[in-house]
Amino acid sequence: MDLSAVDRASASASDVSPSRTPFGRVLVLLTEDWFALSHFKPLLAELRSLAREVVVVTHSSGRIGELAALGVRTIEFDFRRSSLDPLAQARAIRGLGRLISTEKPEVIHAISMQTMVVACAALQFTPAVPHVVLHLTGLGYLGISETRPARILRPIALRLLGTILKRPGNWLLAENPDDAEFLLARGANPGPRVRILGGAGIDENEFPALPAPDNPVPVAAFVGRMVRSKGVDVLIEAQRLLAARGVALDTALYGKSDENSKGGLDRAQLEEWGRRGGVTWHGHVTDIRNVWTRNDIAVLPAVTREGLPRSLLEAAACGRPLITTDVPGCNHFVRDGIDGLIVPPGDAMALADALERLATSPELRRRMGAAARERVLEGFTTVVVRRTIRETYLAMARQ
Repeated sequence: MDLSAVDRASASASDVSPSRTPFGRVLVLLTEDWFALSHFKPLLAELRSLAREVVVVTHSSGRIGELAALGVRTIEFDFRRSSLDPLAQARAIRGLGRLISTEKPEVIHAISMQTMVVACAALQFTPAVPHVVLHLTGLGYLGISETRPARILRPIALRLLGTILKRPGNWLLAENPDDAEFLLARGANPGPRVRILGGAGIDENEFPALPAPDNPVPVAAFVGRMVRSKGVDVLIEAQRLLAARGVALDTALYGKSDENSKGGLDRAQLEEWGRRGGVTWHGHVTDIRNVWTRNDIAVLPAVTREGLPRSLLEAAACGRPLITTDVPGCNHFVRDGIDGLIVPPGDAMALADALERLATSPELRRRMGAAARERVLEGFTTVVVRRTIRETYLAMARQ
């Protein structure tokens, strides 16, 4: 099917009925409470208008009370996000199956590959649920890893997803068309019951266009998890190359160490980089808009495919030019030469060239930053995302 046409239709539709959808209980499955709070407040707000009760099932990092304050009920649950251990996954599947049988939801809305697979497996052993929404935010470790456990489990997972998506009341949401096509091509195909979202959505008022910072030396900022899959080490190598060329550019890293994740960078490594000239590691930050008051260029040199990175959307909304890599998700949003520059993944030399190009041209930074802001407004705002979610649920209610 023509996923680009679906994307355009979702972004441009304006005839959405304001009537409430008669769903009773929607069970939202998320790996972590912080992930729900950072990305999915708009989705939860829309679901609350579509159902009598929204229940969020997630692992608590200590912030689950903030979710309850949004008007949803919460249930703590460990989806074993970082484990491919079959025994651990079996325990998660059995536990979720019992929870589904107890809660008896009308809709299960599973967000991320991990929860999608666990939910689809659990649904093989539970009473039928009328509707399931599989919400793909990227293929995750299971989808992209070439380790032996991942290669063994991947076809099993895809068969489970395909079994659920073939049922007529179930839908697929994806953050970019490449990820949707990946599933469709491998048998997880719901036919016309698929929608492309503009990521998690950005509030253009929360992230307004900002004036360029008055930095004597331009600063390129990375915001995100400190993991090698995001290309942080490639960025540090590009910074070294620029210093050797004599190019005036500083690099700022924003995000906590993630040493417990596969490919995570530990605190010692980040602190060592921070002692180098031109590199500053700021750790975790909560005020992302303030990041873009102080930095000139947004860079995300991901080496593997992404969903649709929120860090790019936030920077673009604030009017910052973007540098990213030619991987699904990133290349869906950034248009090379218009609102940013796209380089091959893992190529520190090409990344250094792109950084130098923007570092040495304030006018190019201004022009690309303005285009990036317009790109967000065209189809990646919370209004558009919430409208697409509502359209999906209204269509689902008619089935």
